[in-house]
Amino acid sequence: MTRFSQLALIEHQKRTQNLALLAESLEIEVIHPSLHELLNQIPDKEIMVAYSLSSEQLSRTSTANEVAALAKSYALFLVNVKPDSVKPSQALNLGARGIIYENEHLDRVLTALKVISQGELYYPRSLLSDKIEEMMLRRHADDDTATSFSQISSLTPQELKIIELVGTGARNKEIGEQLNISAHTVKTHLSSIFRKTGARNRVELLKWASYASTN
Repeated sequence: MTRFSQLALIEHQKRTQNLALLAESLEIEVIHPSLHELLNQIPDKEIMVAYSLSSEQLSRTSTANEVAALAKSYALFLVNVKPDSVKPSQALNLGARGIIYENEHLDRVLTALKVISQGELYYPRSLLSDKIEEMMLRRHADDDTATSFSQISSLTPQELKIIELVGTGARNKEIGEQLNISAHTVKTHLSSIFRKTGARNRVELLKWASYASTN
């Protein structure tokens, strides 16, 4: 079931016509509000936002601020991103739920739209696997960051594995299949993980994992 029923396109110089057509094929209404309108209205939980970078780069403070501001209120993802111009971890730290690179095959763009519209993340599977592994190896090591260490220590091996799979972009059903447990059990584990880490959703969980593995 589609979680988000509308797609707001924030475009600059480059049009995103294919994205709009694909969204409409999924019965997602495409709207074209201004950045000002989105930031100054009461956030609509049914709207997800596609922010087209085009010539804009996240290294620009103004662009990064726009992305971060929108991501606080909406499910935002980046489109028309030039390969190697934006690191996935950089986008994640700003709150973006995914990246769609320019010249991406349409079938992959469609997959990305489906995944994001269902409330999931769309990132390369390698995004946080190395950091999660570091965190697991350091689970019982001395750490100067008492809070992070305490949170890591409270996680069970099963919960750590689930965090690792979340980092690959796996959904609850896929996680359940890999761990031989039901999707409902995965959801229960995630609720426990969110409580222990203080994360409210998957984006915040991955940001926490990234921070915990480097402190």
